[in-house]
Amino acid sequence: MFDRFARSLELTKQSYRVLMQDKELLLLPVLSGLAILVVVGSFVVGALALTGFEPPEEDLGGVLFGLALYISAYTIAFFFQAALIAGALERMRGGDPTLGSALGAALRRAGPILAWGVVAGTVGMLIRSIQERGNLVTRIVMALVGTAWSLATWFMVPVLVMEQRSLGDSFRRSVKLFKETWGETAAGNFGFWAAQFVAGFAVVFLCTPLFLVSETAAFVLGALLLVALGVFFSALGGVYTASLYRYATTREVPTGFDAALLAQAFRPKSG
Repeated sequence: MFDRFARSLELTKQSYRVLMQDKELLLLPVLSGLAILVVVGSFVVGALALTGFEPPEEDLGGVLFGLALYISAYTIAFFFQAALIAGALERMRGGDPTLGSALGAALRRAGPILAWGVVAGTVGMLIRSIQERGNLVTRIVMALVGTAWSLATWFMVPVLVMEQRSLGDSFRRSVKLFKETWGETAAGNFGFWAAQFVAGFAVVFLCTPLFLVSETAAFVLGALLLVALGVFFSALGGVYTASLYRYATTREVPTGFDAALLAQAFRPKSG
C-alpha cells in the first residue's frame, strides 16, 4: 500500500508539471464555481420569491426543488471537469490546449454529460437524504456506499467526453478502468483529500494571528486562500485522472509522465 501511495504522489507531482504548462486550465474550476453559484442562486431566489421568501416545505415540491438543485450543480461541475480533462488529454497527446478547445470538447458531449448529471445528481441526493434521516449505523453504511460510488464513477467524465458510448456502457467502462487502476485511484483520492486537509489547516493556522489585528481581514484572506486551494486541487485532480485514463486505455505514456512509473502502476493486480 505504501508503494502505491508513494507512486501516486510521484504521479501527482508529474500532473502538477503538466498543469503548469497550461495554466489557463486553472480558470475552468473558477468558471465552474461561478456558474454553480449563479444557477443555484437563481433557483433559490426564484423559489423564495414564489413562496413569499419562506424555505421550501418537505413535500413533493420541496423534494423536486432539491433534486433540481443537485442536478444543476452536478451537471455544471461535470461539464467543466470534462473540459479540464479534455484539455489535459490534449496536452498529453502533444497538443497545445486552449480554453476554447477544452470547452469545445465538452460542448460536443453536452448531451451525455447532462444525462450523467441527472443520474449522479439523483444518486447524490438519495445518499444524502438517507444519511440525514438515518441512525449512526445507517450514516456509516451510506458513507461507505457514497465512497464506493465515487470511486466506481471516477472515470465516468473522461469516458463520456472521449468515447462514443451509452450511459450504461460508460458506467461499466468506468468500473472496468477503476478495477485496473484501483490502487492508484484510491491512493490518489485519499492523497488529494489529505493534501487539501493539510493545506486548509495551514491556511487557518497562518490566518489565526491576523484575527488579533482584524477579524474581517483574516476572514477575507482565509476565504480567498481556501478558494484558491480548491481551484488548484480541482485542476490537479483532473490532470491526474486524465493521466490514468490515457495510459489505461491506450498504454501510451502521456507527455510529461514517466513510462516506468506508469508501467508499475498498471502491472497486473493479484486477487
